[in-house]
Amino acid sequence: MTEPTNHPVVTLKENRFPLFSLILVILAFALTAYMAYLNYEVTKVAGAQLIRAQQLQERTQTKFMDQYARFLYEQAQSARFERTFEVRQKHYADFMGALSDAWNSAGRKNAQDLDAALHQLAKSYYALEPFLDQGSRLYLQKRITIFHNLAKQLIGYEQNKRGIIMEDKSTMDRMIEEFQDFLYPLLFEPIHKEGKNGESGEIDR
Repeated sequence: MTEPTNHPVVTLKENRFPLFSLILVILAFALTAYMAYLNYEVTKVAGAQLIRAQQLQERTQTKFMDQYARFLYEQAQSARFERTFEVRQKHYADFMGALSDAWNSAGRKNAQDLDAALHQLAKSYYALEPFLDQGSRLYLQKRITIFHNLAKQLIGYEQNKRGIIMEDKSTMDRMIEEFQDFLYPLLFEPIHKEGKNGESGEIDR
């Protein structure tokens, strides 16, 4: 007969060290993974904050540069406004004077004086033109043409059409006031208003 085989019995005490070591390894891996994840989150948050800070700094810098550029623009416009004030004032006075002379000449039915006044009106407009934007130039050109035709029409009326003459004279009076109301703000309003409207058509002469 064969002798019975003796199988050793592994006790809990003998397995305790390997099991404890395995738990420590698992905990070490878990802690390492958690630290890596925590480091990733911290880095991501820090990166996002850095990007936001850079964007805020760029926006602030851009706003400052825009304000500074605007300041320089307004300073240049103000200086140009002051330099050209007397020139604009002279051409404006010539223009309004030519309108008045044309009105008086048409009322006296003096064709020669009317032609001279209308010629001076055209010259005065061309002197003012560099200080006007495109829309203002087109408006004045149309209104001057209407005024010119009305004055020519008025001087050709016979005396028996006095009612029509008075009506046209009133129209010419109203047009002269409209020219004044339109031109004066464009030429003599503070320069910052022109800057806001984007209609700074002044040119050094």
